[in-house]
Amino acid sequence: MSDPKRIPPIELEGAASAPILVFDEAPFFGVAVGMGRVTLTALIQDEDGRGGVKQRRVAVAHLRGNALAFTELRNAINGMETLAAPAQGGDKPN
Repeated sequence: MSDPKRIPPIELEGAASAPILVFDEAPFFGVAVGMGRVTLTALIQDEDGRGGVKQRRVAVAHLRGNALAFTELRNAINGMETLAAPAQGGDKPN
């Protein structure tokens, strides 16, 4: 893993006020007019009116981006998986 002291700081406006997206699934995706499209959904539990619980799927966001944007997203996801993986010879994440 790279040395965090050597990574230059990133200038990022609006980070404190950006929305936080929480999702459970990405069931729909495709490409149209050169733009990637992904719909993110969350599973919501609610009472069913008869004393039970029902589950619904609700769209929470629609991601849109060009090939470069989705390559960057894939790189970020791969990086998260690397950080979450146990270190070699240990059981703690990297």
